[in-house]
Amino acid sequence: MKSDNLRNFTVRFLVSALRRVESTAKPFYGGRLSTGEAIRRLAEERLDEIESSGPRESADEALLRMVGLWRSGVPLGLGDLRFVAERANKAYQRCRRAFVSKELLIANVSAFRDAVRLASGGRSKNIEPEERYFLKNLGTSKDIDARTLPEYVDKWIALLAEQPTPEQAEFASRNLYANLRNAEFPDESKLAKTLAQYVPALLQVAIRGYWDLQGTPLVDRTQGSAPPAPARLTSSIHAGNVTLVPWAREHGMGASLELRAQNCAVVVRNLVDLEDLAEITRLAGTGTEARGGAFEWLLVSEKPKAFTLSTDRAWWRFNAKDFESFAECLDSLFREPSVATLVERLRYAYGHI
Repeated sequence: MKSDNLRNFTVRFLVSALRRVESTAKPFYGGRLSTGEAIRRLAEERLDEIESSGPRESADEALLRMVGLWRSGVPLGLGDLRFVAERANKAYQRCRRAFVSKELLIANVSAFRDAVRLASGGRSKNIEPEERYFLKNLGTSKDIDARTLPEYVDKWIALLAEQPTPEQAEFASRNLYANLRNAEFPDESKLAKTLAQYVPALLQVAIRGYWDLQGTPLVDRTQGSAPPAPARLTSSIHAGNVTLVPWAREHGMGASLELRAQNCAVVVRNLVDLEDLAEITRLAGTGTEARGGAFEWLLVSEKPKAFTLSTDRAWWRFNAKDFESFAECLDSLFREPSVATLVERLRYAYGHI
């Protein structure tokens, strides 16, 4: 991580303005500064004031604009890349009960690796002392022998478990934001083009952070045009004593899983909860108690095998056969092509992590 260097810059001032600097600013800063240093401090403080008080995009406006740029094939500039990298890191910090996608985390770390190469111009031959910060964020239980930081990142990726932890993701994703914030890039347009391949993954994580914070999907509510027609979903899915009835709206999907033997249903009202339920059900099927988002599976009996699905407000008991039927319905839903297409579109409304 490089420090911010000083650079000489020549500018002409009115004599009256310089006198004001000498009579007002220099005494304000202690009187021992040069006129040039006083002017520099005045400029920095005024910039801080402008940045803090001037009109700014809200988080949803910024993310919607970036999604629009990405869909139009326009690479994000350095400022936008910094923003989405910071938002992705904050999402990992907040979403502690979430399952971490290995693919999305690798995209974040790979973007960091490529940014490091661009900042150094590919001339780095050793891991510099200031780069130790990045190594600490890429903590691993195994020793990694690498000459350069990009080589270290590649080996870290190769060792990454199939199910990364939220803590791993939080620390590893700090590197991209820190690097984009502090490094100097000789060609920012090249940086934008190089990191463009990672933008979809970064946006998905950043948008999930928005969902987690606001509890609402990222939707442009100022659009006056008619929304596209809702996606067509598969009809009800039946397995044993379980029937899954999916539904879709323009900006969301959910499902009701009806348990005929118990004359009740598990209702899931958004894509985030539905994906969480599918993931923990898959894990519970391997004999592991699992928790994610609003749901938790508990193994309450081995002989005969029995499970409990619980939320903050209710719980349901399943024998082994009904559990298998429940898992089969969820698996069939996400394998349906029309659902997969809808989920891919909703990734940029609800995000993914």
